[in-house]
Amino acid sequence: MACIVAAAVLWSLGGVGIKSAQTYPLAIAGLRSLFALTVLAIVLLWRMRREDFLIRDTLRRRYVWWGAAGYALTMVSFTWANKLTTAANAILLQYTAPIFVALLARPLLDEPITRRDRWAIGGCLFGMAWFFLGKLSWSGLTGNLLAIVAGIGFASIAVCLRADARTQPPAGGSPPSSLVLIALGNAVTAGLCAPVIVAALPVPLPTLGLLAGLGILQIGVAYVLFAMGVSRVSALESTLLAMLEPILNPVWVALVTGERPAATALLGGAMVIGVIVWRQIGQPSAA
Repeated sequence: MACIVAAAVLWSLGGVGIKSAQTYPLAIAGLRSLFALTVLAIVLLWRMRREDFLIRDTLRRRYVWWGAAGYALTMVSFTWANKLTTAANAILLQYTAPIFVALLARPLLDEPITRRDRWAIGGCLFGMAWFFLGKLSWSGLTGNLLAIVAGIGFASIAVCLRADARTQPPAGGSPPSSLVLIALGNAVTAGLCAPVIVAALPVPLPTLGLLAGLGILQIGVAYVLFAMGVSRVSALESTLLAMLEPILNPVWVALVTGERPAATALLGGAMVIGVIVWRQIGQPSAA
């Protein structure tokens, strides 16, 4: 549980870090992922030596690649959204991901949508609508839409991990796909953003140091901590503890930059978090 709490706190620093970085959004996303990749690569190489598995076995699985593409979509969309709208809007709209998981799992995994899922989807859509009710500029509207795209990308990661698990033998022995997928997703993000990174050179040294800290700690170390913790707690516990991220994210931004989200956005965000927690409480214990 402490690992998941620490991961959520580190993740919550993303908004204030992105707001403070002085360069193009795609350069921020690419450099952050490049630094994160170094941490994840070290961890995976260590696990290869200790647990005797081959990463190339995981890289042959198509769902890992689809999930990595979804991760890259999340990283780029979320970073860009933070530059166009408030940090609260960006993180809370991204946290609608569990609803998109329910919607995507039906056609892709043939998983049924339960009555509770339908109520949750409706509640989340109602909560999302409140983000668009206040005074909203064109850039703010675009940022909100990009945050929703980030939520769809984040949902695709979970769906792809489920689909990948179904293709593997039940008695273990296959490489853990989650960290490999995240590492691959960061590599894809860095590759896609490479032209913008080159165009942004030279990146101001304070911004480069900030992005190094975000990549190493806020992504790399955070995902390693989450992977360590999530296998030892229930799905409900991990979901509730991870909810610290959307709660703390706008707090750090407000303290550092003075940015205040609109009252309607806070109300909508409370609805979204409440609905997601309510849905997760009603999930079967094996979920």
